[in-house]
Amino acid sequence: MKKILKYIMVVFFAGSFLNSCETTDLDIRVSPNELSPTQGDPNLILNSIQLAYASNMQVFNNRGGELTRIDYMFGRNYFNNYPGNTFDGTWERTYASGVNFIGSAAPNVGIFTNVSGLEAIDVESDTDYSFHIAIGKTLQAHMLFLLVDYLGEAAFTQANNAAEFPAPLLDDGASVYASAFGLLDEAEALFATDPATQGATDFFYGGDTDQWSRLINSLRLRSYVNTGNTAAFNAVIAGNNFISDSDDDFQF
Repeated sequence: MKKILKYIMVVFFAGSFLNSCETTDLDIRVSPNELSPTQGDPNLILNSIQLAYASNMQVFNNRGGELTRIDYMFGRNYFNNYPGNTFDGTWERTYASGVNFIGSAAPNVGIFTNVSGLEAIDVESDTDYSFHIAIGKTLQAHMLFLLVDYLGEAAFTQANNAAEFPAPLLDDGASVYASAFGLLDEAEALFATDPATQGATDFFYGGDTDQWSRLINSLRLRSYVNTGNTAAFNAVIAGNNFISDSDDDFQF
């Protein structure tokens, strides 16, 4: 009888142990492929945005030079030279991820994703990352302007929301332009607070927010020409706060 009771107690305790294992999460590993956007280093995220932008500008400048015959187009037939995937890399670096030509050949998360990541980090952190976000939004806006200039339309309303819109629809050029102007307004407001760089590397202006503000107005000028907004163009000229000297050149 004592042996039977002993066996019953052993089975009971073993069953209790196994049952407890079923409700205990023993996997405490963090997958590097499933990191939260807020776990990134804001300074490195800003670097990625700037590298993606510079890589895209290299593509836009090369294609623009070829189309205007400033550079050799390597052929006479536009359809053969520029198939449907011509701007695939540029599109990826703008929205999701793509290989950078400038600084690194490794894939980097796209500008849209990184700007959203910076905003999420800023909300959760006690540190003010307005400087990072302002640069990101400025470069993001310029990419949108250029995508519309070259392709006629771009994704914005449904962009950067893969869960709800795995295949985002394109917005017409006019609405994308309006959204890009809005991003410039947001960036300008952030720069106006003279935010600290928080150790970030500014590859263009070395942390000078005044020069970034002049760039924003210069981007507005080029875009007002495209939209035929003479009044807005003249207002920027009257404000005399745009790139008008080589010291303010926008160079990577």
